[in-house]
Amino acid sequence: MEERERIIREVIKVLPDLAKSLNRDAGVHAAVRHGRVGGTDDTPISTAQVRTLVHLVQYGPQTMGELAEGMRISTASATGLIKPLFAAGLVVRSRDPKDRRVVRVGLSPTAQDLADRVLAGWRREVEAALAGMDDQACAHFLEGLERLAGRQG
Repeated sequence: MEERERIIREVIKVLPDLAKSLNRDAGVHAAVRHGRVGGTDDTPISTAQVRTLVHLVQYGPQTMGELAEGMRISTASATGLIKPLFAAGLVVRSRDPKDRRVVRVGLSPTAQDLADRVLAGWRREVEAALAGMDDQACAHFLEGLERLAGRQG
């Protein structure tokens, strides 16, 4: 069962890249449509911003360079995604305790809740897709998703 859990976690990590590759992101559209979150004007957030929040929940606080690399976007694009999330109170900035010159961005409690809901929905979809498959089939499924998302070779 540990192998299945590992595969489920890895599939969830691949989903944002898969959605980007297919030019759709059904897993987050419902959260965006139904969830106006954040600042005082209750501005809706974009699919790309939700993808940023999900990335941060999966990998924790990061520098802008780490975030850009992990999301496979430019640092300027990452900064463009973070600025409105920070203004909406969804992202917090903090100094790295090991090097005070380094600034990391992480999730606020509100953003953590949104990302948790998105991940829970994705998890349900992945579990349903993997139901009845043995571990080898699940591993092949993950490999196929990674290939589709352009994460391999």
